[in-house]
Amino acid sequence: MKNIAILGFGTVGQGVYEILLERREKIKEIINQDFYIKTILVNDINKERDIVDGITLTNDFNIILNDPEIDIVVELTGALEKGFEYISKSLKAGKNVVTANKSVVSAYFKELHSTALENKVKFLYEASVGGGIPIIKPLREEIMLNDIESLQGILNGTCNYILSRMFKEKLSYKDILKDAQELGYAEADPTDDVEGLDTMRKLRILSSIAFGVDIREENIDTFGISTIELCDVEYLEKNNSTIKLLATSTFDKNKGYTAFVEPTIVTNEDYFSTVSMAFNSISFEGSNVGPLKFYGAGAGKLPTGDAVCRDIIDIFLDNTSIEDFHLKESTSLNHEIKGSYYLRTDINEDLISDLKNTNNLEKNETVDNNSILILKNISKFNIIDLLKKYNIDEKEYFLAKIGY
Repeated sequence: MKNIAILGFGTVGQGVYEILLERREKIKEIINQDFYIKTILVNDINKERDIVDGITLTNDFNIILNDPEIDIVVELTGALEKGFEYISKSLKAGKNVVTANKSVVSAYFKELHSTALENKVKFLYEASVGGGIPIIKPLREEIMLNDIESLQGILNGTCNYILSRMFKEKLSYKDILKDAQELGYAEADPTDDVEGLDTMRKLRILSSIAFGVDIREENIDTFGISTIELCDVEYLEKNNSTIKLLATSTFDKNKGYTAFVEPTIVTNEDYFSTVSMAFNSISFEGSNVGPLKFYGAGAGKLPTGDAVCRDIIDIFLDNTSIEDFHLKESTSLNHEIKGSYYLRTDINEDLISDLKNTNNLEKNETVDNNSILILKNISKFNIIDLLKKYNIDEKEYFLAKIGY
């Protein structure tokens, strides 16, 4: 008999509960033993919940921590510091841990892996990236057989939903964001999503696994989509292109790494242009396996719950891959990267003159009293420095990379 404790009974917690109950007989058949959800940690034990008899509800984590019968702790609180405390203490108590908490996994990646290794327990987090998409486990398996030099992904369903609808319906960013909040696709405070922070945490997790390098959150240059306007959509659509918030990273063992989260212009023939609404996709290429692409629902009660349950079953079967990540130090090459960029801002002749003098200005068009500039062979940070030079506030322009 295996016993499970669930910490947090929100959307994902309920999804895990429902899947484990619905699929119980099939799971028992596969793992060749019975299992039971013994305890659920909730904030309000008096709130009415539709759960089966025999499950203990508690608001005291120590009851779970000190219960020797609990084998697996499933942390689904979404909290950073409290989540870290729950996971760390559970691992030190000799309990296996499964989590969907990307904030904790990203911020404490090395520390939690070390704690799990020291205490000879499992620490799994498939649901922390890509919702229901199986990406963490395949990536952990492929790094044993492949060198991986790059990965790309659409990792935030809220941003992809907003951008998809802007291009499809020609509605403003603000209108669609408001609609997304009412539908539950976006939080009341959407900053983590629309400014790229959620994507950045997921890229940190994926890149650390893929490259074996300690790429910290502060080493990922992160830019969001909140300044996009309909004139950008209309201009790019006329040029057979669309915009996605892409996470990209590369690694060269002799030089260093790059890691960006930024609005990226892709042609309508590009694979990522086909990933629409709240769906996510991740792509990487292995030296032996070649290119691999993963696509699916990036969030939701049952897709994310499914990913959590896969980790639980892997622990039941002792079917886990690499657990000891020896992350190496490496050098960020972000400021050395040059590329092509789209810049829309208020008309500023001094800025345009400066760009002409650097030979980086490929195209300059005026659209609805805005300057739309196509720049080539230039560092993103040089563009930002020029905008600061002319006191152009970051809320007054939209900057996107062309291609990836």
